[in-house]
Amino acid sequence: MRLWGLDRSDRRLVDPGPPQAARLPYPDGWFALATGAELKPGTVLNRRLTGEDVVLYRTASGRPRAVRPYCPHLGAHLGHGATVRGENIRCPFHHFRFGPDGVCVATGYGTPPPKARLATLPCRELDGLVFVWRHARHEPPSWEIEALPPEGFPEPYCVLLTRGDHPQDVMENLVDYGHFLPVHGYRLEVVSPPRFEGTRLETANRIRTGRAAAAWKISAASPVSRVVMQGLGVVRVQVDSPQFRFRARGWFCVTPTEPCRVEIRMAVALRPAGTGHGRLVRSLVALAARPYTWLAARDNAEDVPIWENKTHLAHPRLAKGDGPIGTFRRWAEQFYSEPLGSGAKPRPDEGPPAGRGRGG
Repeated sequence: MRLWGLDRSDRRLVDPGPPQAARLPYPDGWFALATGAELKPGTVLNRRLTGEDVVLYRTASGRPRAVRPYCPHLGAHLGHGATVRGENIRCPFHHFRFGPDGVCVATGYGTPPPKARLATLPCRELDGLVFVWRHARHEPPSWEIEALPPEGFPEPYCVLLTRGDHPQDVMENLVDYGHFLPVHGYRLEVVSPPRFEGTRLETANRIRTGRAAAAWKISAASPVSRVVMQGLGVVRVQVDSPQFRFRARGWFCVTPTEPCRVEIRMAVALRPAGTGHGRLVRSLVALAARPYTWLAARDNAEDVPIWENKTHLAHPRLAKGDGPIGTFRRWAEQFYSEPLGSGAKPRPDEGPPAGRGRGG
C-alpha cells in the first residue's frame, strides 16, 4: 500500500513511495530466486533481484546458471526467448551462443565468435532452492550458505509470497520477541539465545500458548526449532519432534525485488524420525509438509498490514522485552557495502540509536 501526500509548493499530488525505501539500501548476500523444480534442464527463467532482471537457466547436464539479461552482441533480452542448447544458452535475436562461463562460443552464421561475454552471477543450488549472489560493488562471494546432508529428506514443498517490506525488517522479526503475542497470539520461548558469529546468527526456540495457565503444557509438547540465519536473505530451520515422530527441515528466504518489495519463499520437507519406515509412511509424512507450510504462510500474513505501512526507524526507542534488536541491527550492518546511518540524526519521534536503549 502506498500513501499519497500533498506537495504544498504546487498543490500536486505526489507519491512519496514506500516509507522504508529511503532508509535502507539493498543488502549484499545470497538470495533465492527459484526452486530446483522450476528450473528443469533446458528451462530459462527471468527473475527480479534488487530492481534488475536476472536470467536463470539449467544446462543439459543439470548445472544451474545465472546471468545478466542482455546479450553483448546487440542487446537482446535473454529472458524473452532465449533457449538452452546443450551446455550453452542461445540468444533469440541472432542465435549467438554463450557457454556456462558466459563466453561467446558461436554465432548464428557459422562465423568466428566475437570476443564477447555475458555477465555471470554466482549461483548455488541447495535443498531444492536456487540462490544467486548479489553485491552492490560486484564483489565475489565472501561467504557460502551452509550445505546440509540429505538425511533422507524428500523434495521440499515451497510457497511464494510477495510482501511490501525490506529484507532486514522481515528478518528482524526473528529476534523481535515482543511482537509474537500481540500479533500472533502466542509467546516464543527462547531455548538458546541468539549467537551472532560472523555472517551467521543461530538460536533455538519453541512456541508457547498465550494463556499463562496452559503455557507449560504446550511448551512441553512443542518441539524445539533450531534456527540459523545467514545474511539477510536466508534462514534455515530444523525441527526434531520425538513426540510426534517426525523431522522437519525448512527454509525461509527473503529476496528484495524492488524498493520496499520482497519475495518470500517458504520451503518445508518432512520425514519420519528414525529409520526402517516403509514407503507409505514416508509418503504420508512428506505430504504433511503442505499444511505445515500453509500454516507458516498464514502466520506470516498476520505481519503484512504492519510491514506494508511501517517505517524503518534508525533510532528506535527500545524497551525491556523487545529482544536483542539493537544487537541484530549492528550485526546486519556488515551486509551493506556502505556504512549505514553515517551522520544521521534522530527524528523527533525517535530515541537513542538501536542497542543503546533498554531493549538492545
